[in-house]
Amino acid sequence: MNTTMQPTQSNERYEVLDVLRGFALLGVMIANMAYHSGHWFLSPEKQAALSFYHFGELVTWIVHFVTEGKFYSIFSLLFGIGFGLQIQRAMEKEQPFSARFSGRLLTLLLFGILHAVFFFVGDILIVYALLGFILILFRKANNKTLLRLAFILPIIPVIQYTIEWSAAQGTTAAGEISGREMFEQIILTYQTGSTKEIFMTNFFGYIFGRFPDLIFTGRLFKVFAMFLLGFYIAKNRWFAEIPQRREQLKRIMLWSALVGIPCNLVMAHMMSTGAYYTMAPSGIIEPIVYAFGVPALGICYACGIALAYQKEKFKTTLQVLAPLGRMALTNYLMQSVIGCLIFQSYGLGLFGHISPVFFTLIGISILILQIIFSNWWLSKYQYGPAEWLWRSMTYRKIQPIKIKESLAHGI
Repeated sequence: MNTTMQPTQSNERYEVLDVLRGFALLGVMIANMAYHSGHWFLSPEKQAALSFYHFGELVTWIVHFVTEGKFYSIFSLLFGIGFGLQIQRAMEKEQPFSARFSGRLLTLLLFGILHAVFFFVGDILIVYALLGFILILFRKANNKTLLRLAFILPIIPVIQYTIEWSAAQGTTAAGEISGREMFEQIILTYQTGSTKEIFMTNFFGYIFGRFPDLIFTGRLFKVFAMFLLGFYIAKNRWFAEIPQRREQLKRIMLWSALVGIPCNLVMAHMMSTGAYYTMAPSGIIEPIVYAFGVPALGICYACGIALAYQKEKFKTTLQVLAPLGRMALTNYLMQSVIGCLIFQSYGLGLFGHISPVFFTLIGISILILQIIFSNWWLSKYQYGPAEWLWRSMTYRKIQPIKIKESLAHGI
């Protein structure tokens, strides 16, 4: 296998990667709706009081099985591929890589901080930016190192949880009552609080809620493992050689499905019990099936989309997702903004009031609108608004955005 990284041409764009980003964005939106809508914060009793409760339980189970962790895994994989492409382009132009990429990461970090404070505590951009700086240290790593770490890192959260779980057995969940009181206060703030109170809740929620949860769940190890796997794919140019690797991708998809489907069936059930966070005796099952099943099924999805894209009868349909993926940052941020306007007090104030059936339908509706908007926007502009701002801030120069401007500048 040739491991030499080849430079990409400046006019070369791999649409299959945009399609995968668009596909990943679909799953991220559906997965995040439980948090945007406030359903995740509700007690089991309040969830049961919502309309269509039993149907909603089924919808929640399906969402857990289909989306939980799989789509951020694909996004993480694509981040690693993008990292590899950035190196290739730096080689092509004989430019230093680390300083330019670090500038991109600092801008992404700023976006993430603003996003977390003003719109969505569950922001992932901060994690990507911070881990991106660590990824730079692996820019000269060989294939063997990348693959070994990609398989080892997801096991660390299992070991981490096992230690904490073992210590918790035979004890009572002392923090459960205070945790429920905290959630009730969060719900009240999002339902009736002022804009300032909501922003402060987001700020402290990220520091004392989101970030500790990232540590507790080992999410950082999981994301970084996919970064490294994506970088491996970029180094070996798999995304540019899909037809030649068709049989190889089919085998990977098959084995990933054989591992991913049963593991995620178990995980979806475990998530409905709440045993993981309460450190119940059965809680140890969830991190094990997550470690093996989530990345496996995410890889299965990615291989399936890549292979389907090679067939003309599927390619035309999948191309609808390409503009959504080209504007992934814009659309990700827009999903949170729209979610706030629908669910929080300064909008329609529906936080914690609607069942999984309805908030999933709302999520699907938002995605349809985003697909339409992205196709329209990119018919006139070279980049999405957030992508243009990201590019301009990285290069410290206002970049042309209209298509005719870009052509005039030879971009």
